[in-house]
Amino acid sequence: MVSKARGKARLKAGEFVGIAVHEDMDACPGPAYDTARKAVSAAPAKASGASPSVYALAAAESEAWLLLFPEAFTLYRSSWRIPATWQGKDSGRRQTPKEDLEGLLTSPRFRESDGPEIASAALTKGLLAEPKGSNRPYQEFITDISGWRVPHTPSR
Repeated sequence: MVSKARGKARLKAGEFVGIAVHEDMDACPGPAYDTARKAVSAAPAKASGASPSVYALAAAESEAWLLLFPEAFTLYRSSWRIPATWQGKDSGRRQTPKEDLEGLLTSPRFRESDGPEIASAALTKGLLAEPKGSNRPYQEFITDISGWRVPHTPSR
């Protein structure tokens, strides 16, 4: 896994920084989340050896993480708006965030495949540093990944 990732980084003229493994849990944070995160996070750490690794376990679904950045939905699709009543909450407590978004965002209809584009809009606009609300799994991921050393690459 690590050698393949290093090879991809070289191929793209980049530098290997670490490995992040993401998984949706399909349940809210609680004892099962704690147990799964502790047990599974050891596997990427063991496989990556001296390289940094992080296990991003999104409780409920990754759409709960997207809800932390309501403005990104509108940046991606100007007709999409996240209601004020959904904002500033613990998005990790929402039982069915994907289905909630599918019911709310209908013109055009929200699809799971929109997620990476919404996240990209949040990144481009600088929203990732200031989530609107809370989400324990997201915060744990940010805490874990913030310890990674990102090498300075000279301008080309």
